[in-house]
Amino acid sequence: MGSDDLFRKRKAREGAALQRERHERAQNKRYLIVCEGTKTEPHYFRELLDDLRIHPQVVRIAPNDGGSPDRVVAHALVLYEDDAASGDAYDTVYCVFDRDRHTTFDTAVQRTKDLSAAKKPLVAITSTPCFEVWLLLHFGYTSQPFHPAGKKSVGDQVVAALKTKPGFGKYGKGQKGIYAQLKGKLDDAIDNADQLCRHCAVTGSVNPATDVGKLVLIFKKMEQ
Repeated sequence: MGSDDLFRKRKAREGAALQRERHERAQNKRYLIVCEGTKTEPHYFRELLDDLRIHPQVVRIAPNDGGSPDRVVAHALVLYEDDAASGDAYDTVYCVFDRDRHTTFDTAVQRTKDLSAAKKPLVAITSTPCFEVWLLLHFGYTSQPFHPAGKKSVGDQVVAALKTKPGFGKYGKGQKGIYAQLKGKLDDAIDNADQLCRHCAVTGSVNPATDVGKLVLIFKKMEQ
């Protein structure tokens, strides 16, 4: 076989591979998650996505670049625009952050809405007071609000409530294996989070609240 034939066959294989890649890209949307937390939330989502066999090329969890909601949104926008400049923008960018005691929470949420309206698909996935509300909902429904008391912040109060649950007495921020520990209760948590969202919509309450169940449900529908 001549070198010209080998060259043509190699080019044909490369062309076919490129076509497959383009086809897969057309069939699969790409998502980005940017979290306020540096460990707890990224660990949880990575373990969830691994369990659902969703590849990192489909859902990327980006490193944090600042712990306040406004920094989360600003960093997410930079990553989105960098990717868009390469010609293959993320279909949706999820900004995961807590209300807690952050003064930039409301402006960060509004910023995501403004960007989305401008065709830059950033979506706020928020929890009030904190992400641990989502974990609590694995153990049953609650709409009981949380408040700071003494030296404990509002977030500390949620963590204290979580520590009363079986297997969570030594829970700590940044802990790995949380998803696996709660996997059997995931469907209950999704149902409880949906009920809480409906309660908040009817009552106007924002404490407690979490959108994490909505994001988890999106990923569950993508399960391989």
